[in-house]
Amino acid sequence: MATRPIGQIPGIRAALAAPFSPVRDLVQDLREGRALFAMARAHLGFLPVMALLAVLSSLFEGVGLTLVIPLVQSLGDNAHPATATGYLGLLQGFIDQFPPASRTATVLALIFAAVVAKSLFSYANMAVLGVVYGRISHSLRTAIFERILSIPLATVERRPAGKLLNTLNNETWRATDAVNLIFVTITSLATAVVFAGLLVLLSWKLALIAIGCMLLIPPVILLVSRRAKRLSKQALECNEVLAQQTWSTLNGLRTIHTFGREDYELTRFEKISDRVRGLFLKMALVSVTTGPITEIMVVGVLVLLILLVSAEFASLSTLVAFIALLYRLQPKLVSLMGVQSSLAGLHASIAAVSAVLQGPQPPIRAPVATPQKFDGPVSFRRVTFRYPEGDAPAIAELSLALPQAGLVAIVGPSGAGKSTLLDLLLGFQTPQSGEIRIGETPLTDGLAAAWRRHVGVVNQDPYIFDDTVRANILYGRPEASEREVIQAARAVAADDFVQALPRGYDTRVGERATQLSGGQRQRIALARALLRDPAVLVLDEATNSLDAPTERVFQNTLQAFAKQRAVVIVAHKFSTVAIADHVVVLHDGLLVEQGAPAALLQAGGPFARMFAGSPADLRETTVVVGAGRR
Repeated sequence: MATRPIGQIPGIRAALAAPFSPVRDLVQDLREGRALFAMARAHLGFLPVMALLAVLSSLFEGVGLTLVIPLVQSLGDNAHPATATGYLGLLQGFIDQFPPASRTATVLALIFAAVVAKSLFSYANMAVLGVVYGRISHSLRTAIFERILSIPLATVERRPAGKLLNTLNNETWRATDAVNLIFVTITSLATAVVFAGLLVLLSWKLALIAIGCMLLIPPVILLVSRRAKRLSKQALECNEVLAQQTWSTLNGLRTIHTFGREDYELTRFEKISDRVRGLFLKMALVSVTTGPITEIMVVGVLVLLILLVSAEFASLSTLVAFIALLYRLQPKLVSLMGVQSSLAGLHASIAAVSAVLQGPQPPIRAPVATPQKFDGPVSFRRVTFRYPEGDAPAIAELSLALPQAGLVAIVGPSGAGKSTLLDLLLGFQTPQSGEIRIGETPLTDGLAAAWRRHVGVVNQDPYIFDDTVRANILYGRPEASEREVIQAARAVAADDFVQALPRGYDTRVGERATQLSGGQRQRIALARALLRDPAVLVLDEATNSLDAPTERVFQNTLQAFAKQRAVVIVAHKFSTVAIADHVVVLHDGLLVEQGAPAALLQAGGPFARMFAGSPADLRETTVVVGAGRR
């Protein structure tokens, strides 16, 4: 019987790890602290300003509160206590300069002026904090959005969409709250230092007793923060699940309604939403316990100080001012003590945002000169590509030359590698072996984005933005003229239906243009691709939703376009494949056959078997067209 090392026995492993738990927590807190300061780095210049405003606000508030001492003395005819020294002596000497008859009014006026000054500096501090909060939230959202756009498409497509959506929409706000705590902590700390200094000036004995009692609070807060951190991780996971389910539901509404599964989806949503509610409630209840704990302990200190008056630690007027200062210090202490538990509650949000911002960066490559124009045909040279989770290559040892002008159709059964071939052509995937060249220029990751600017793409389910028809077509080439937009629309038989819309080309089509038919959406996408005037036009099942008359118009456009440019079509419809100059047949990632449609039909190979059920008259037309082209 095999025995496990003692350190691998669960109970013993936990016991051995327990003493090091605080160390791990400290290391993790330091990492989070670095992440927070990294997020706030661009805004740290505001810290000195906010600290100065906080100090000035606290000084004026503290001075106003200590003026209670001469106020009480003047009201009680005790204006000349013999033992007043230090700060109290200076304060008493200043007040004694005023005539006794107007002393009370003077002290009240000074208190009022101190309150006004404190309020002005406090307002300025809060205004700066508001500006900083807005800038941080904006910069975080923008940085996350920029990072999402810069992540390779292949990586993004492997991630749950709900996770990125939740990070962008929700966790950035919570991470902003966490960063904001840095500035709140600095201002609260500045205030606490000023008030603590004034307390020492009033009575160092009472101050030592108060501060000593306050030192009992942090250990209690530490216990609370650990619980909040665990809940924070669970809440983040549930929030991501909720965002993913919401995203899936909104994208699948048609299917949900078609199958009558509204109640089922509502039940699923309610279940996960209720779990999110419960977790955030627990986290809120845990976090807010710091306030009552701190308040109770501060009140206990106040009671103790009042009892100490009988021991002649301070005069009654000094005690009144001391208690007033301590009472005003209490919210700042609550804020400072609550920072740790608040950060613990925001721990998962900080981690989620940091993971995106500080995630694996694209490898740094030597600068590559980007050609203004890519000349020459596209060629695949012994290209092999395998997906990370795949056992067999999606594309294996593919060698293929695409002409600079002409129409090439790529066909094959599902899973043959057609979409992968297009991803490789567009630079969305990088082959593990072999290379792709445009003329004599290798298609590298550094050139992929520049190459895509010379390519027009239309997918089977094209994305139409929530904008006008004109804006959607212009997305292919924003600087195009009105005449060019209309020409592109006419080339795909879209101009007539667009002109019939309520506002023509200025009609807003809504999210995914659901108010348009599938064929109309495809025609807008085709017009967008043609307007780009690309060197290579890629169509991935892009004519499936077109009716026969529209398809014939577009086929004529394609044939005219292909006389000067390359067109690559992935299609299952024989009517689309029939107009091709060259056909590439894939099967299990291998190129099994290629040639003109007519020649492949006559050869009786995989292509002929694939389209054996096509209408005879269409097959005969294909043979004639193919013969004519040769």
